[in-house]
Amino acid sequence: MNLGEKIFKLRKEKGLSQENLAEQLGTTRQAISKWENNQGFPETEKLLQLSNIFEVSTDFLLKDEKSKKDADEKGYYVSREMAKGYLANEKRMSRYMGIGFMFWALAGIPYVMFSANTMLRYLGIAICVIIGIISIVFAMFSEQIQYKVLKQEPLLFDYDYLKELSREYAVNKKKYVAVAIPCTTLFISGFVFLAFTQRGNIAWSDYHSLVFLGFAIGLLGFVYSAGVMEAYELLVYNEKYSTHLFFKIKRKIKEKINDL
Repeated sequence: MNLGEKIFKLRKEKGLSQENLAEQLGTTRQAISKWENNQGFPETEKLLQLSNIFEVSTDFLLKDEKSKKDADEKGYYVSREMAKGYLANEKRMSRYMGIGFMFWALAGIPYVMFSANTMLRYLGIAICVIIGIISIVFAMFSEQIQYKVLKQEPLLFDYDYLKELSREYAVNKKKYVAVAIPCTTLFISGFVFLAFTQRGNIAWSDYHSLVFLGFAIGLLGFVYSAGVMEAYELLVYNEKYSTHLFFKIKRKIKEKINDL
């Protein structure tokens, strides 16, 4: 991909018209058009401005390669701004999803605590279930449409930013693994304890409220940390991710829909 093609693609991804970009650069729309059609070349000062506007390095603009991948490889270029926005969006979605599952698990507490009062028992369960559903709905509708393409196309990055993102992932992975391990332990322990109770090996008691509480906290931590790590891995290990059979099937379906 040459310089003109890169300017065109990055401008489109930023949602800028040629007039908008020209205004930011202090030049004319005709100059932008010439650059994009490889009929002219921006001056050094303009290249630096383009680098700042598109949030890419000048090396990315000038070199024939985007990363270690071949320049002719098809893919969707992801800017630093878009990657950060995607990660923030996935964290928000994972948080809502985790809270939803947590409240569904917390429904076991009124089931145990109000065994002598049927009305309070089912009221408490209903409140927890409804809050859980509302949170899951928030998660489903908080996904922003501009980030869906990241899960449907092979991704391309500025090589320097990909290295920075990989370092960020390595640091965060330690943090989220530290959260996921105890949360998974709480989840599995609670599940096993409830399974033994259901089989009659352990009698129901008020202490089961603590079991449901631990079960709920475990679900929240596991769902949130797993969701965030999956988002990072989609970006950092996209080359492996985009070769999975499921990913290829989704892409084929998308191409068929676009052809209709």
